[in-house]
Amino acid sequence: MSGVPVHLRAPRRPGLVRALEAVAVLGAVLVLVGAPVWWLVHSAARGWTDARVVAATVAEDARCTTGPPPGSPRTCAATWTPAGGDRESVEGTVSERYGGDLPAAGGTVEARVVADGDDPMALTGFQPVLLRWALAAPYLTAAGVLLLVLAVAGLVRTDPRWASPRTDLPRPGA
Repeated sequence: MSGVPVHLRAPRRPGLVRALEAVAVLGAVLVLVGAPVWWLVHSAARGWTDARVVAATVAEDARCTTGPPPGSPRTCAATWTPAGGDRESVEGTVSERYGGDLPAAGGTVEARVVADGDDPMALTGFQPVLLRWALAAPYLTAAGVLLLVLAVAGLVRTDPRWASPRTDLPRPGA
């Protein structure tokens, strides 16, 4: 069997190789499903679960914008007093980016603070499915990376197509 090129050699355990390839695909899918949501939504979801409820007041002359996706959410400049009332009012933005009530100029909307610091933000709602997905995203990503690493390690050990480089090809210019 040594005369057969590397890419045509049969694996030593074909059933195991098929299973490991399926595990590698599953790992890649978990990474693709988890990583972007972890990167973009996880911090807002964590802030939402902290349940720091405030009444955000949007001024009559407040600047409101539409966007960014998902959907066409409305985001307005607003002020609110943190829970406990021991600090002065905070100026930030309130948005219905992930669901909830629409903030409008001259109105007050119930929201939860999801970000403090230089750019405080409050959200008026969160879709339950997206919230669970965003909270699980780090675990999905870690499980996907682990499955991918283990599957590739198994494939390198059991399948000659993964174990060695294609040394049977002629060198360029030869």
